[in-house]
Amino acid sequence: METLSLKETIMQITEQHLTKNNGILLGECVSDPGGVAGTIPNHPNVIDLPMTETAGADFAVGCAIVGRRPIFVVRFQDFMLMNGSPFIAFAAVYKQVNQISAPVFIRALANDHFDATHSNVLHSMFMHFPGFRVCAPITPGEYREAWQTFMSDDIPMYVSEYRDTYGVTEEFEDDCDEEADINIFAISVCRLHAIKAKELLAKRGIRANVIHIMWLKPFHAIQYTHIIEKIPYGVVVEPGREICGAAEHIAYELMTKNPGSNIARLGLEDVVKTTNPNYYNEVPQSDKIVKKVLDVLGR
Repeated sequence: METLSLKETIMQITEQHLTKNNGILLGECVSDPGGVAGTIPNHPNVIDLPMTETAGADFAVGCAIVGRRPIFVVRFQDFMLMNGSPFIAFAAVYKQVNQISAPVFIRALANDHFDATHSNVLHSMFMHFPGFRVCAPITPGEYREAWQTFMSDDIPMYVSEYRDTYGVTEEFEDDCDEEADINIFAISVCRLHAIKAKELLAKRGIRANVIHIMWLKPFHAIQYTHIIEKIPYGVVVEPGREICGAAEHIAYELMTKNPGSNIARLGLEDVVKTTNPNYYNEVPQSDKIVKKVLDVLGR
């Protein structure tokens, strides 16, 4: 069987949906050469929206209501501050209020080293509001799981994507070494940095488990009770902001379900991101994860 990368998997899923399901894909600049990092096929059901922001999101909600199951692409997650209101105030609540579904598959892309309005990760904002599923897949299998979950019901899905993961071809399994010193719960692209951090920690004589988190909402903390009972120390690391972010929420959930555990969170610092190398404020790399682990372990 041919091994596909995450990028190729997204392209394949999208093309099948547009062709076989009469699906539709909408977004700004989605038909440019390369098709959003090579993830969008050349297809008549790809609709390139003008720079209308909120109006474009309303179009997607309308398509969802009439059964087209739209894919809505936002090339930079920062733009969800403008595009988000139709999804938050309408698509996510319409079923509960009016018993009419509006399932939209929101692809929200992110990356480092852009400016202050093109480099942020906002999946925690959509975890806050009811009516959404939120996930951050980085492998082909995880993306298929997210898509199948979306197609199996009528709940809007917020998919947090990171461009640096588009080349991933392998699948990852959680480490379950009960003799480890600490658990690293990693989200999105930080999972790749956590794997590197594990190697660096091993050179210091510290054993770390890397636990891969794809589903942010719903998040079922109870599934990690067994390993936390054995290893009460942990760090949740993500590419979004630390304050009121996904890592903070998940760390709280894990400690609530496992009293006596000590689980910290690690994300972006509380300063802006810029294109100046001195102020990148990039996602936590392996060295920052190592430092946080040492702090939690008191070493």
